Amino acid sequence: MSHLVWYTVRMIMKEESKRTYELWYLGDRCNSLVVCRDSLNKMLIDAGELMYHGRKAGLTSGGIEICCVSADGTEKETVWSHNHADDKGSKGTRVLTYEESMER
Repeated sequence: MSHLVWYTVRMIMKEESKRTYELWYLGDRCNSLVVCRDSLNKMLIDAGELMYHGRKAGLTSGGIEICCVSADGTEKETVWSHNHADDKGSKGTRVLTYEESMER
């Protein structure tokens, strides 16, 4: 039979030891959420809005990054990134469908 205190402490430690997604914009951390598909979707929407406002403001340097950070904070992996310097005046890129690529 396990002790209630041990079980409670173990569950708290387990909750605190989850990986997170972090959204960074121009060197500032904007948001941090526990890793799951819904969190990534929210981060991508937020990143798109930041990208739009950055382009609208005419930024030519700096960028946006979504990172996956380990529970202890020692490992950091970039999941998605965008740099305003890479825009070069374009309004974005469009991915062609298979049919469109075959027509070219």
